Amino acid sequence: MLGQLQLATYTAVMLGFTGATSTGLLLSERSRLRVGEDRLQSASESLALRLKAVAQTNDNEKVILQELQEHSSGRTKLWMEKPDGQVLTPRRDHLPMPGGLVQAAIAANPLRTPGQSHLISLEERDYLTMLNRHLVSGHTLWSSTEISRLGSAQNEFLAWMILIWGGSLGASLLLVSLLVRKITRPLQELSKRSAELTAEGLQASSLPVPTSPEELRRLTLTYNALTERLAQSWSQQRQFVSAVSHELQAPLTLVSGSLKRVIRKAPELDSQLVQRLHDAEEETIGMQQLLNDLLDLSRSDSGRLQVKQEPVDLHPLLDEVVRAQGAALDRELSLELPAEGSSTTALGDAARLRQVLLNLIENAHKYSPPEQPIQLRLQSGINDLVLEVEDRGIGIPLQDQAYVFDRFHRGANTTGQSGSGVGLSVVKLLLEAMGGSIKVRSEPGMGSCFAIQLRRAP
Repeated sequence: MLGQLQLATYTAVMLGFTGATSTGLLLSERSRLRVGEDRLQSASESLALRLKAVAQTNDNEKVILQELQEHSSGRTKLWMEKPDGQVLTPRRDHLPMPGGLVQAAIAANPLRTPGQSHLISLEERDYLTMLNRHLVSGHTLWSSTEISRLGSAQNEFLAWMILIWGGSLGASLLLVSLLVRKITRPLQELSKRSAELTAEGLQASSLPVPTSPEELRRLTLTYNALTERLAQSWSQQRQFVSAVSHELQAPLTLVSGSLKRVIRKAPELDSQLVQRLHDAEEETIGMQQLLNDLLDLSRSDSGRLQVKQEPVDLHPLLDEVVRAQGAALDRELSLELPAEGSSTTALGDAARLRQVLLNLIENAHKYSPPEQPIQLRLQSGINDLVLEVEDRGIGIPLQDQAYVFDRFHRGANTTGQSGSGVGLSVVKLLLEAMGGSIKVRSEPGMGSCFAIQLRRAP
């Protein structure tokens, strides 16, 4: 919008100055011609009155030549055209007639129309010529005047005016830029705040209300009211999720325990029924994990999430996770460790790290073919440890990779797979609380690799 306003204003200013300059040029040229025409009319009228006043008639060539010489000057020349086409011109050495001027003037007015003026350029000089009048004797009175000097003065004046107008134009454009920026600054701030708006920042997202213009003031008030309603809605949603998660924890624990006891103490049950019980147990475990993730998100939003930062040896933790999850998921899990003698102790929370790994392995298992292994690699750096969880599954579309750690976001290619879109956001939340980070590399159809970076314990 800022660019459009500036472009529109610049265009209007440029058109205005261009129009003013063009009009000035036209008026200057018109004024130059008008001054020349007035000079010619004055000289011809004076000559006509003089010829009428003398006793001799106008057809006396001697008198006519004398009067032509008397009324001509260095700049203004008068001549007569006789009925037979012969031309009478002044014959003084100090009043030379420019060569070709008479012929050019007559050629410019072949119909011999009185009062018509024409601009003729000869030898880089400008001359204004005019057929002034037809005399009673049949003679035609012509005149010309040089207007080059007048044009030079006017051109110099116009040059100064253009210079002044150019400076004014630059100053106007600068002033317009400043005014447009000042006027649109609240809109830019509104756009910036809207682009950076997150659920966590709703409480502090209100903008100061400008006093003018009225449209912008109303827009800002509407934006503030909207963010206030969103903040209230988000707060109520978090309270609801936290309350529901707490309320469901107890019955789900009871159901999970009952299923385990039934399976353990009823071996004589039908195999299909036992399988259904196992399926119900797995769904219950998945539901418990989802509730735990929601509770972690709720605790983080309210500032009550507790994560330790203490030395954790990743080697035994990874061994235990690979062994347990490989058996539970009935899938090959491989583990690659750094060279012997390298320290594998990082700063973190052992229980939370296990939760992170289980979440990533569960995701890899869900979106990978059964025959493809899941690989875990631990690499030792100078100041950190990098743990990678890599699969050969469906991968993540490029347009989804920037949002894969956002809450409730699911990839476009996960249709048909169950999931809430919460797990990876909790993984990122827990790792950042431990002072670590996580990144993803993925290619659709080739698999994904999640890289966890943890600080090395001192």
